[in-house]
Amino acid sequence: MALRGARERAAPFFRDEVLSVAMRSIGWLAGLPFLAGAWAAATVWAEPRLESALEAPAGAVAAATGRDGAEPWLRVEARGRDLVAGGEAPGQAALDAARAALAAIPGQRRIVDRLGLVAAVSPFTWAAAHRSPDRLDLIGHRPAEIGRAALGQALSAGLPADLALRDVARAARGAPENFSDAARFLVAQVLHLKPGAAAALSDRVLSVRGEAASVEAYAALQADLARPPAGFTVGEVAVEPALVSPFLWSATRGPDGIRLDGYAVSEADRAAILAAARGIAEGAPVTDAMRTARGLPAGIDARALTDRAFEALALVRDGSVALDGSTLSIRGAAIDAQAVREADALVTGSLPAGVTRGTVDLTASPVSPYRVTIRRGPDSFTLTGHLPDTEARNVLRAALRPSLYGERVIDRTRLAEGAPPALLAALTAGIGALGQLAEGEVTVRDQSLRIAGEGLYPESVRRLAADAARLAPAGWRTEVAVQARGAAPPRDPAACRETFAALATEPTLRFDPGSADLKPAFYSVLDEVASLARACPQARIEVAGHDDPPGSAPPPVPKEPAPKEPAKETPKGKAAAKPGKTAEKTIEKSAERPTMPDPGLPQRRAAAIVDYLLKAGIPAGRIAAAPAETPTDRRAIAFALRS
Repeated sequence: MALRGARERAAPFFRDEVLSVAMRSIGWLAGLPFLAGAWAAATVWAEPRLESALEAPAGAVAAATGRDGAEPWLRVEARGRDLVAGGEAPGQAALDAARAALAAIPGQRRIVDRLGLVAAVSPFTWAAAHRSPDRLDLIGHRPAEIGRAALGQALSAGLPADLALRDVARAARGAPENFSDAARFLVAQVLHLKPGAAAALSDRVLSVRGEAASVEAYAALQADLARPPAGFTVGEVAVEPALVSPFLWSATRGPDGIRLDGYAVSEADRAAILAAARGIAEGAPVTDAMRTARGLPAGIDARALTDRAFEALALVRDGSVALDGSTLSIRGAAIDAQAVREADALVTGSLPAGVTRGTVDLTASPVSPYRVTIRRGPDSFTLTGHLPDTEARNVLRAALRPSLYGERVIDRTRLAEGAPPALLAALTAGIGALGQLAEGEVTVRDQSLRIAGEGLYPESVRRLAADAARLAPAGWRTEVAVQARGAAPPRDPAACRETFAALATEPTLRFDPGSADLKPAFYSVLDEVASLARACPQARIEVAGHDDPPGSAPPPVPKEPAPKEPAKETPKGKAAAKPGKTAEKTIEKSAERPTMPDPGLPQRRAAAIVDYLLKAGIPAGRIAAAPAETPTDRRAIAFALRS
C-alpha cells in the first residue's frame, strides 16, 4: 500500500520532466531549418564571392608565366579562401617567382602547392617527321621556355597550305642554344623528302633520313646540309636519291676540256667519275654538270662502267662517250686510226655485265702535231706519243739498248700516220744525248727536238749544249734545257739584273798594284758570279778590269845579276872607288824617274777573271772581257750584264 502511494505521488513529477524534454527537443528541431538556411546562404552567396575575389589576382599570376610567346605553365584554382596551384615551371627562378606572387595575393588563407620543375633531358632530342603528304609531326622534346603555340607559329612560316603541323613534343629543359634555328633548318630539309622521312637533332648533331622527292630536291638538300646553322654539325645523312628513268650519263671531250652530264648513282660514285675524268684530262678543265639519282639498271656495276667509259674516252680527241639506260655509245673524232679499231673492240666483247653495245661512230684524221717523248727516270725509260709503224718501235728499242743498265722500257706509243721526215734520226740522236743525263726527256713535236733534264757533271752539260746544233737532222729545230744536278733553278731576268747590280762593283775584287794575279779573297765572289750566271742562262757577262791608283808603287821585281866585267887598272895617282858608290848612284837615278802606268794591265786583270769563270762552268759564249777603253778612275773589278 505504501508502495502504491509513493508511485502516485511521483507520477506528476515524471510527467512534468518528460514534457520539459519534449519541449526542448521540439525547439532544437524547430531551429534546424534556420541553421540549414544560414549554411546554405553562406555556401551559395558568400563563398563564390570569396573565390571570385581570389581568382582574378591568381589568374593574373598564372597568365604572367606565359610571357614572350610561351604558354602559361601555372594553373591556379580557388577553393574558398584556399588556392590550389599546379604545373611545371621551366626553371627554378620561374618557380620561385610564381610561389612568391601567389603568397602575396591578399585574402588567401593557404596555398596548396602542387608545383614542380619541367624535367631536364640529356641528350635533348627533337624531330620533324613527315608522316603523310598532308601532315608533319613534331616529336620528342621541345624547350620548356618556348611554348607549343609559339614554336608552331615559327615553324609554320613557309609550309605548304595543305600541310598541317602537329606538335606532340613534351616540354623539357636542356635544349641547345639556338634551338629554333636548328628546328627551322630541319623542317626545311624534311620538305625535300617524300612522306616517311624525318629530320632530327640530338643536342647539337643534326641527322636526316628518307628519300628525295626529286632530283632537284636532292641537290638542294645536299647544298643545305653543307651549311648547317651556327653551332650545329651534320651527323648521319641516310637519304636515297630520287629515281629517274631513263638513266642517262655522258662525258664529252673537246678543246675546252671534259664535260660531265647526266646522273651519278651516289655521291661516292660522282667523286669516282670526277677523279677518272681528271686522270685523262691531261691538265685540261673538267666541268661537272652531273646530278645524283637512282635508276641505273639492275646488275650494272657503276665503278666498272666508269672505268670502261673513260677507257673509251681516252681514245677520243673530240667527241663523247654516253650511256642511255644500259646502252654505251662512242661518237666523235678519234686520237688516231688505231683508236678507231680499239674503240670498236672495246664495246664489242669487254663491256661490264648488263651493258650493251650502242653506236660506235669514230673518225680518224692525221695526227697534228706529231709528238713523241722518251723519258728517262730513276729505273725506267718510258716512250709515249705516236710512231709510224712497228718497225719504228723496234728501231727505238734497239737504240735504247746501249743506254740500259737494268732499267725497264715502258712502251706506251701508238701507231699513226703523219710522222715528220727523219723522225727516227732525230729520236736516235736524242737518245744519245739522253744517255749522258741522270734524268731527262727527249721530245719531238713535228720537226722540233727538245732535250731537257739533269746531267751528273757540269762538263757533260756544257758539251751537250755545245753539240746541240749538230744533234737534229737538217731542217729541224733544236732546244737544249739541261743543267747540272744540284744547279740553282733559273731566275727571272729582273732578279738576275738586280743581283748582278749588287756585284757590279764588288770592293773585294781589287788587284795588288801592278799585279794581275788572283787573290784568295776573290774566289768566294767569283764562285757566286758563276752560280748566278748558271741561274741566268739568257745573260751575257762582261768583266772590266781596273787601273792602279796614281803613285802606286809596284812590288819590287827581282832582276838577274849583271855579268861581271874584267877589272880595269886604276890610273896612277887616283884612288880606287869605294865599294857601293856606283850602286847608290844607280838607285838614286832610278828613284828620280817617274813610274809610268801600264795601259794593258786592266785587260790582263779582266782576262784573269774570265779565265777563272770559264773554268767554273760559264759557257764561253756568255762571258768576255770588256773592250779596251780609256783608263778611268775605276779601282776594282766590275761586272756588267748584257741581254
